[in-house]
Amino acid sequence: MLLRLLLVAFNVGAVTILVYQLVKVYQLSLDLSKKRITIGIGLLLLLLPVAIIIGIVPPSTIYLAAYPVAIVLFLYLIKRL
Repeated sequence: MLLRLLLVAFNVGAVTILVYQLVKVYQLSLDLSKKRITIGIGLLLLLLPVAIIIGIVPPSTIYLAAYPVAIVLFLYLIKRL
């Protein structure tokens, strides 16, 4: 039960940070292709927890290990823009 609560709390925090960063990217004056790729990857990262909740993608230990790393790398790449 505690693990599920921690997973939900992490996902809520991750979604909040991702939405905030995507809005910042949308407001930047970048090339349109860079904006599209960045926003597309961000939306994919946002939809993954929803797909798990709906049942499209089964939750696994790989998700628990890879999703936080993917979010951190994505946020790092956004900071470098």
